[in-house]
Amino acid sequence: MHEIYDKAIKAALTNDWEMAVEINLEILSTTPHDIGALNRLGHAYTELGQKDAAKHTYNQVLEIDKYNTVAIRNLKLLPHQHNGNEPISLAEEDFIELPGITKSSPLIKVANRNVLLSLVCKQQLKLVPHARLISVIIQNGVSIGCLPDDLSLRLKKLLQSGYTYSVCLKCASDNSAIIFIRELTRPRRPSASPTFSRVVQLKKLK
Repeated sequence: MHEIYDKAIKAALTNDWEMAVEINLEILSTTPHDIGALNRLGHAYTELGQKDAAKHTYNQVLEIDKYNTVAIRNLKLLPHQHNGNEPISLAEEDFIELPGITKSSPLIKVANRNVLLSLVCKQQLKLVPHARLISVIIQNGVSIGCLPDDLSLRLKKLLQSGYTYSVCLKCASDNSAIIFIRELTRPRRPSASPTFSRVVQLKKLK
């Protein structure tokens, strides 16, 4: 029995939501009151955009345990969750920090609650420089927030000098978001140091 639970968890960790539905339904066919499986099933339905099925599943949890915090929280968040019918590009990112090459950063001036709750971990993002700050936008052009002042200043100069980056969402709540930035390429010149290295001399970048 432990093997099927491991498969259910693995399906969730790899974002294989259709498989997650199948496995958790299999678990529930023999143990229909398994709250863990029901909550995982509700989450999988949510990720697939099947909100009615997710709502029904979470309500099943509350029939068994009316104080279940996971089901209560997810039911509250359900109206704001991403619609699975809209394609989202996900990054194959492991969030391993590489000195000088990667950086996790919280955003400032974050978007409203509905936008933040629609985001998905590893969702690919784009940097858009403005006069003072760099906006971070999703596929439809909506800004989810801005990089802090010091990081905006650094990356604006580096982008102008030929550096390129991949950016994805690390995590988000109803009032905050953290992104993961990875340097992809840098100019081929001796003075071009890793983006987040302390030796980067912004004044020399033109």
